[in-house]
Amino acid sequence: MEFKNVPNPFHYIDGKIVWESRSVAVTGTIFIYQNLIPYVLVSKRGPKSADYKGKMNLVAGYLDWNETGFEALVRETWEETGFNLLEALETLDIIKSNTNEPWSVNSKVGENHQNVTLRYGVCFQIGSDKQLPTLTTENNEVVGECEDPQWLPLERVNEYEWAFNHDKVIEDYYNKINDIP
Repeated sequence: MEFKNVPNPFHYIDGKIVWESRSVAVTGTIFIYQNLIPYVLVSKRGPKSADYKGKMNLVAGYLDWNETGFEALVRETWEETGFNLLEALETLDIIKSNTNEPWSVNSKVGENHQNVTLRYGVCFQIGSDKQLPTLTTENNEVVGECEDPQWLPLERVNEYEWAFNHDKVIEDYYNKINDIP
């Protein structure tokens, strides 16, 4: 039998095999509705990002050792935007949540770095008397990796260039939470 894959290289380190393989990434699509207006949590890729500098993206990053997908989502959200997802899940009104398991898994070859991506989503609603949660980059693991975290009105998504096709991911999740095929 023949396969078209390229085998993962491996190395012997201290007498053990260590495999080089595709990385697992997480992506968070986080919406907040205020006065029936949907906002999505995004940031701009900064000068210290590995690629796609200056383009917008959702919360995204790699799964670390000894970490679940959800834990990675919480950590990346905090690092990149300062938004405390755990607190929000306890205090804000949840419309839809896919934090127990990803709503989508992407393993397509040919895409950026051939990552396997776990896509998580959550949608909150806040009253008109409340402010959208404050955001910051002061928790960046790498200073300058991302900039300008913001609650972007959904109607403005098409005004920007996006890394990793995240504009399509936003559209997919919006359609999912609104049951639009």
